[in-house]
Amino acid sequence: MKLVIIGGASAYTPDIIEGLLKEKDLFAGGELCLHDVDAPNLAIIRRLAEGQVRVAGADMRVTATTDRAEAVTGARFILTQPRVGGLKHRALDERIPLKHGVIGQETLGAGGLAFAWRTIPVILEIVEEVKRLAPEAWIINYANPAGMVTEAVIQRYPDARFIGLCDMPTGVQWAIGKLLRLDFHRIALDYAGINHGGWSGRVLLDGEDISSRLRGWAKWLGPVAGVLPLTEETGTLRLFREHGMVPDPYLRYYYYTDRILKKMKGSAKTRAEVLMERLPQLYGHYETVSAQERPTLTMHRGHQSHSDLASQVIAAMASGRRSRFVIQQRNGGAVPNLPADEAAQFPAWVDANGFERIPVPPIPADEAPLIQRIKASETVNVRAVLTGDRALAVEAAAMNPLVPSRAAADRIITELLHVHREYLPQFHH
Repeated sequence: MKLVIIGGASAYTPDIIEGLLKEKDLFAGGELCLHDVDAPNLAIIRRLAEGQVRVAGADMRVTATTDRAEAVTGARFILTQPRVGGLKHRALDERIPLKHGVIGQETLGAGGLAFAWRTIPVILEIVEEVKRLAPEAWIINYANPAGMVTEAVIQRYPDARFIGLCDMPTGVQWAIGKLLRLDFHRIALDYAGINHGGWSGRVLLDGEDISSRLRGWAKWLGPVAGVLPLTEETGTLRLFREHGMVPDPYLRYYYYTDRILKKMKGSAKTRAEVLMERLPQLYGHYETVSAQERPTLTMHRGHQSHSDLASQVIAAMASGRRSRFVIQQRNGGAVPNLPADEAAQFPAWVDANGFERIPVPPIPADEAPLIQRIKASETVNVRAVLTGDRALAVEAAAMNPLVPSRAAADRIITELLHVHREYLPQFHH
């Protein structure tokens, strides 16, 4: 079995490999191939991966290449996590909207729309290459903005063997598991919505609905969250208390926009700028550890739920072990009040045959209009990417709840198209 990670030099990769090695017997005699355009960091991650495989006692060969066609050929599973333009261009996605008094965020608002312009063409190239060189392979996508990437794939290649993932629902399951002091894999969410925009009307523990129990917790913890600074955790808890459903944590950007914008404006650095300072330390750690006979990671790029999700989905498909996850794919009626032929995020059974949607109730009437508006904006933006139509890009931004006006949309989009020009041939032909 050949397992490929595109974006293999990512700082997330070592933890994903650790997750995969927990089920090392599934991949016995196989190959783990890392692909990236960043050759120096790819070499570091490859050496570290070889050490991780050695420590695990796994029968797995590690290879690395900057040639994507070579990486993809003959693969069975391909995890895609490229960051087109790197953190330098993510920082522009964040900084430019802020300059115009609008939230700049990696996957939301104008910043998310711009990231989609860069990422979608690359992912579509990969899908085309996989169809030709590894037609039986499944593509598991982590590349952001994941919802718009999934939308583009199902529009251009409706029969692609492709599943989009986001670690947010898994992170919520992890937090609930920690709160209840139990293994978070026993928790499941009836998630209905889109990537970074949805609600879980039911939380299941071993298949039993424990939502009312959690609402009791929220009733007591909510007032405390109300006086604490607005963070991912406190924002999520406040939304849960106010709406009676578990939110995707990113919904805080829409419901508490003014507070978050004020905090962002007052911060010296954007999230990407903070990461640009931190990552050299992380790669330094990886390089040091890779030289050890038994490498042990003490620094990590992401949360445990990120690596766990990717490795669990691949293990479920490789073993045929039917498992439940929140995924992104064509809605197909799973979320009744979102377009059936467009991408959505919903629970599904995953096994060796692919995925089977688990239908969920509609998003409630009070919460649905926001999700529908975000979705409509993202769908128009995907059309802009596929056609290279600047007017559609402006329209998508003007439709977005985080962008206050068409005039602001036009100014921000004009600037973003200019600074990302080298990655946007479709808009500059």
